[in-house]
Amino acid sequence: MEIIVSKFAREFLQAIRILVRHLRFLLITVLVLSLGIGMSTALFSVMYGILLKPLPVQEQNRVVVAWKGDRKDAAHIGELSYPEFQDWQSRSKAFAMMAAMPTTVYGYGVTLTGHGEPVELERSPVTAAFFSLLGAHAALGRTFEESDDRSGAEPTVVLQSSVWKSQFHADPSVIGKTVDLSGDGYTVIGVMPPDFDFPAGAQLWTPLGLDARWAKRDATFLQVIGRLNAGVSLQQARDDIAGVMAEEARQYLQNSEPGEFAVTTPFADYVFGDNKPAILLLWAASLLLLAIACINITSLLLARAIVREKEVAVRVALGATQKQLAQQFVAEGLVLSSAGAVAGCGVARILIQLVIGLAPQGIPRLSSVHLNGFSLLFACLLSMVIALSFGLAPAFLMNKRDVRHSLNEGGARTAGSWRGAFLRKGLLLAETTVTMLLLASAGMVVHNFYNLQRARLGFVPDHVLTAEVRLTNTDAAERKAFFTQLLERLRSHPEVSAAGGILLRPFEGTIGWDVPYQARGQDLYDAKKNPISNFESVTPGYFQAAGTQLLSGRDFTLADREGNPRVMVVSERLARRAFGSVERSLGQQIRLGRAEAPRENSEWWTVTGVVEDAQYRKLGITQGEIFVPFLQTNVPIRYVAIRTKIEPASVLSILRQEVAAMDKTLAVSKVRTMEQLVGDAKTGPRFSMLLFSLFGVFACILAGVGVYGLVADSVTQHRREMGIRMALGAQRKSVLLLMMRGEMRAVLLGGIFSLPFLLGLARAYDHLLYGLPGVDFLSMTTAFVMLCSVALTTSIVPTLRAMEAPVAKLLVE
Repeated sequence: MEIIVSKFAREFLQAIRILVRHLRFLLITVLVLSLGIGMSTALFSVMYGILLKPLPVQEQNRVVVAWKGDRKDAAHIGELSYPEFQDWQSRSKAFAMMAAMPTTVYGYGVTLTGHGEPVELERSPVTAAFFSLLGAHAALGRTFEESDDRSGAEPTVVLQSSVWKSQFHADPSVIGKTVDLSGDGYTVIGVMPPDFDFPAGAQLWTPLGLDARWAKRDATFLQVIGRLNAGVSLQQARDDIAGVMAEEARQYLQNSEPGEFAVTTPFADYVFGDNKPAILLLWAASLLLLAIACINITSLLLARAIVREKEVAVRVALGATQKQLAQQFVAEGLVLSSAGAVAGCGVARILIQLVIGLAPQGIPRLSSVHLNGFSLLFACLLSMVIALSFGLAPAFLMNKRDVRHSLNEGGARTAGSWRGAFLRKGLLLAETTVTMLLLASAGMVVHNFYNLQRARLGFVPDHVLTAEVRLTNTDAAERKAFFTQLLERLRSHPEVSAAGGILLRPFEGTIGWDVPYQARGQDLYDAKKNPISNFESVTPGYFQAAGTQLLSGRDFTLADREGNPRVMVVSERLARRAFGSVERSLGQQIRLGRAEAPRENSEWWTVTGVVEDAQYRKLGITQGEIFVPFLQTNVPIRYVAIRTKIEPASVLSILRQEVAAMDKTLAVSKVRTMEQLVGDAKTGPRFSMLLFSLFGVFACILAGVGVYGLVADSVTQHRREMGIRMALGAQRKSVLLLMMRGEMRAVLLGGIFSLPFLLGLARAYDHLLYGLPGVDFLSMTTAFVMLCSVALTTSIVPTLRAMEAPVAKLLVE
């Protein structure tokens, strides 16, 4: 073993001495490698920190999240009522434990008072088994017990770590104290550790069973989190829940929905959502960029091997074996890859901070990503693989060379050999294929962002301030009176041009109020095919404040109140779907709820207006909206929208002043301008565009360098042949085309070979990109034209430079 280590060290030092003598080559190679390894290691660190690192959950692979799906709408999340959850819990055989939580934290917030200014906090009501099911323990105090989760129990609360620090100054004595949450006293029993953030956005947790209002079977707002019994598969769990749902459908026909089915998803997939495929694609793109860098450096090493052929021949003549030569080449590759890996780790550290700074909000665990031991191990493995590729390629080229010819002719014979030509063209073909994948990916992402920029939002975001003003412990009549008065007071200010209120403002979350509907005149079959609508409760003046265009009919007025005919405004998409056109929809009627099981008190609402389609849930998606006047429904208003004549931020003091004048205990929270909401929604697509564009630019540069190097090497080896051809009367143009033909053929073949991969890539992007066809031929064509242009330009330069030399000089070389 000692002999092997000594021999390896000797070859390693010899490789260092050889490379130091060619310092320029060494520095260029290390620079290119450090960028490739740095990007790959940085994105591996991101992927590990977010996706691969185990979540703080015991036996994570046995934990699933379940809800009811809808066969008419794949994206629909069917919510459960508390009694339904209890049925699932008692009848299911596949689960060792079940807990329930709302599908979103929005809508359950409370106002903390008595600790400075009133503060709005997001709450997640959960059942008692929630924390124990996840295996999560309180950092301070305890979590819920069964005795806490029942009607009549003393109200208790568990705090999120950041709330404990910001609102209670990390005071341990808060445990056991009573705090005021929206006028009710809650005893603080625990504080969770900093890494516990589930569901995302929750700032405190309360027992779900405390509120008797949630015990109704038609109050659907929950999803289930469950721990599977040992050995139970995901499909078995689905089948088990499906059986429970079938029993419920027979027992409670009025609450069942035809077409519903059980959805169970692994806990990790639920937590990471759409972030998982995006992160994997970015990491794959970084590996492709590294592959281009490695191909370029392998080409440079091949060129050096040709130059060093005489040196190698001398070593063979002196008794060196092919194995010893291969070991020497691998040692040189190891020196290059090790230096590149060390420099790449420094680059990765910088890139990680850059990614964290540019990434959109809401990516779980991103802030904790750092360069760790697994990242360093990944960099080491990369360097080993790269070292082998760097060493074996020149060794393959030199294998079984004729020593006498090499000593007499140097690199001339190698340059013209089939093996050298095969390697050069093969490397260029591979580089072209990989570059096409990166350029096309960048093109698709840029095209996607361009489409998002051009898409109509359905509202005018400039000069609009939005904020949440949440009333709790008030009845419907008090809420209606409060918002009516608040909006009137706001409109009286000269700085305000319009003001209105809405249930959920645009881009507040991907989950909202999904409501099925039936248009009068539709039979049951047609009504079942209606897509689920996005339901919103709004005040008079909201459309004017948001800048949403009224296409036909009228806006709501204060006369649209209880006791008067029920009216609604619908979006253009829904009007065309239900009634065929915007014009024909006015005066038509719609009933909310399922057509096959209408409620006894369900009423018909008359369409009095049609507004343009708007994007409410997610950027680039219009669902079809139904707006009802807040004075004709008990659905609360949560957000106010104020269109201003001055900078929106300047009106915030007016809003706070008017709210405080009406009720000093109310908090004005989640203050965002409409432009900020739109900007936040675009952060994700913009982040992907920047990263993929960076990959595309680097790929294009590296491809150009690679083509230039290969053509320059080919020209150097064929200078004498060029001189002979021109001496015999060949035109410079024909010689130029002859020298470029082989490389350009490889570039064209690379573009063709990339097509199957590009088609697969397009399918992978199909659900991630907005407004693009299944195959984005524009991006593919643009990428191919760019690549050919770069290759053509970089291949012309070395050929023209060689042809500028006198023919006599070319002949004697």
